[in-house]
Amino acid sequence: MNIFRPVPGGWVCQLGEVERGLFLKAISEVRTLLDPPVLPFEITTMLGEDDSEDAAKDIHLSNASLDRLLPPGAADEQTAQTMRDLTDSQLRTQKAERLDRLYQLLSEQTGPTLVIKSGQEWDWLGGINDVRLAISGKLSPEDLNADSQPDKQMSSQVNPKTGNEKFEEALVSSFYEWLSGWQDSLLQAIDSWPQPS
Repeated sequence: MNIFRPVPGGWVCQLGEVERGLFLKAISEVRTLLDPPVLPFEITTMLGEDDSEDAAKDIHLSNASLDRLLPPGAADEQTAQTMRDLTDSQLRTQKAERLDRLYQLLSEQTGPTLVIKSGQEWDWLGGINDVRLAISGKLSPEDLNADSQPDKQMSSQVNPKTGNEKFEEALVSSFYEWLSGWQDSLLQAIDSWPQPS
């Protein structure tokens, strides 16, 4: 585990090239996921083939990871859609801009030591959390809850998975756990020490 510790002006931790590369790739993928989709009706409208307004009702395509990043604002479907119409664009932009900053900050640093400067910590915490949310959409509930072993065994009997699927799921689950611990380490370092000067 890469533990953060406070230093004058911020926080540092050791970060290997594998972890750095995985995190950069994950940031890039989540950033792409947040781009508003170009829907078929937009393309056909540009070509003059479809003037239907019904096709334009919902730009939030069904995707488990996106649903975690941009959850509905209400349980009622109609209210949720109204909330999404009002907030979707702004939330996408805020999260995308934060991930862009995070990608740049991480790309600019070289060597085994990662430095988070005082004032940047909330971008890091928010960005890490967005990546975690997106990853959680790829995991089954039993992967997110270690106490549900009986359910996991039953699920694997009902929906058997191939070797490749199991391997990919194990990698994603391991990365999710590492990222969660890494985020928690930064939170503890911030909470346990006076604000660095």
